[in-house]
Amino acid sequence: MGLFDTLKKTVTAKGVTSSVSAAKPSLPTSNRNPLNDHDQREAGIPAPESRVIEQHLLFVGMESSWFQGVERDLARLEPNWSSQLIADTEQALLALQAEACQTLILSSASAGQLANVPQTSSLVRIVLCDGKDRGETARWNAAGAHPLPLTTDAAGLAANVRRIARVQEWVAGDGMKKLLAQCRKLPAMPRLYSQVTAELSSPNGSIGAVGQHIAQDPVMTAKLLQVVNSAFFALGREITHPTEAVMFLGAERTRSLILLAGVFTQYESVNCPGFSAEQIWNHSLQVGNLARAVAMAETRNAKFAEAAFTAGLVHDMGKLILAANVPAMCVAIEQIHTLKKVTQREAELQVLGTTHAELAAGLMGTWALPLPVLEAVACHHVPTRSTDKGFSLLTAVHAANVFADEAGCGTGGSALPERFDHAYLDQIGMGDRRNDWRKACNLPAKQEEDSEHALCRARRAAKIN
Repeated sequence: MGLFDTLKKTVTAKGVTSSVSAAKPSLPTSNRNPLNDHDQREAGIPAPESRVIEQHLLFVGMESSWFQGVERDLARLEPNWSSQLIADTEQALLALQAEACQTLILSSASAGQLANVPQTSSLVRIVLCDGKDRGETARWNAAGAHPLPLTTDAAGLAANVRRIARVQEWVAGDGMKKLLAQCRKLPAMPRLYSQVTAELSSPNGSIGAVGQHIAQDPVMTAKLLQVVNSAFFALGREITHPTEAVMFLGAERTRSLILLAGVFTQYESVNCPGFSAEQIWNHSLQVGNLARAVAMAETRNAKFAEAAFTAGLVHDMGKLILAANVPAMCVAIEQIHTLKKVTQREAELQVLGTTHAELAAGLMGTWALPLPVLEAVACHHVPTRSTDKGFSLLTAVHAANVFADEAGCGTGGSALPERFDHAYLDQIGMGDRRNDWRKACNLPAKQEEDSEHALCRARRAAKIN
């Protein structure tokens, strides 16, 4: 059983709570933190009595010395988290019944009784194991847990806990449960993407080796050369070899395109009235490039811009999954969108009880994509659902989706064009940056939005006061 199948099984199990973000009781923390009061002040950690615990992690079966080091690092990274070490699974079950716990982290040796641990949408279950042992990884996936390498440090644990919790939140709603139960064709992470990721993570990795991996896949080679020679990149000459394409695109953009193309090839035979895979493909490329331009203009950070490119490429992957699995519902969504003149998101909520954005974020979350990328996918139509206080990948993708529609490369039809969420722009203090971003994307300015943004800002000011 694959992890997607386990995900479907988990969210449809009895007793699943509605959301991982439900209120969590505070826990006493004075005996959780190995740092004394002076060390806590030096590390910038609030005193125990002043903290409200957001996340309680229960470690099972780890060596005490290892745990103490990880706990110390977690206390510095996440001051409002607490950690506790339990000797074995039996004691862990008793602890789960006795107190609130959001995350259970087990050693491979202690995870044998994982089946006895309740599968609820509010409990993150992680097993630390040999990441290179595919059989063991598959075993824990099938058990509904999330395997992580033994070498995962405190920062990696914190990032994965946050990612897994958000993914479980996205798939916990009733609409999502019903939709997943009807999905028979879910995407698998492209094998070539995993190979290239491993190559780039290796100390001896090289652009040439990445090109060789791609060259061994004729379908991916053709797709990558098609993209790099397309009008999106406007080269003055034709590129004919994948290694040359990687040198032009760079490793990260190449990897992102492999992810997009690898998923699209799994849905080549989609038969859904009114659906155009080519339109989704072109729109995805456009949003990826525009998101990269917006991010670069705002941050001047190439690494951040490449992450925005990735988020833009995969932001509409959910539409592909819907067309392949529930074509009749897609037709109904388009009819409501067109006839009632509501947004596609509103039409999807009426028909599905969820949206393509949460669907894609939930499924791709099991591929360990970074949480900011997943947040950009899940919230690109409703960015105010994020906790953003400033510019983020979500901001770049939200803007790029609007700009793609303005440039005539949208996917929402002509019933209702994509528009900026001015409440969100005001929330992050970026309302006056819209036309600067358009300039970076070679698009004409739009002054008519100014009155909308001013009205939104006035409403927010009145609400605050």
